[in-house]
Amino acid sequence: MINYTVEGSGNMNLSVSKEAAAWYIEEMGLNKGDSVKFFGKVYGKNGFSIALTVMEPSRPLTLVEVSGINFYVEKSDSWFFEDVNLDITMDETLKEPKYDIGK
Repeated sequence: MINYTVEGSGNMNLSVSKEAAAWYIEEMGLNKGDSVKFFGKVYGKNGFSIALTVMEPSRPLTLVEVSGINFYVEKSDSWFFEDVNLDITMDETLKEPKYDIGK
């Protein structure tokens, strides 16, 4: 596992469990070396959500490699993730990734 965070980037931490990585690999048809970007998305007046896309990093704020896949957040999305711990694990009941956001 590789963990990379830009110095001076605040306190943003990203972790992805091996089980969650396996789900992304299967459901998104990912191959070793692919990258998954997490970013903040605005809905309506006060709604925020985490979105994701398959895209190579250009200016990563933080990056973690799990099972050959790079999971990351770009510096341009620091407004959403600053001082946040994003832990992505599997919800065993729903059989899909679960996003735990803490400070």
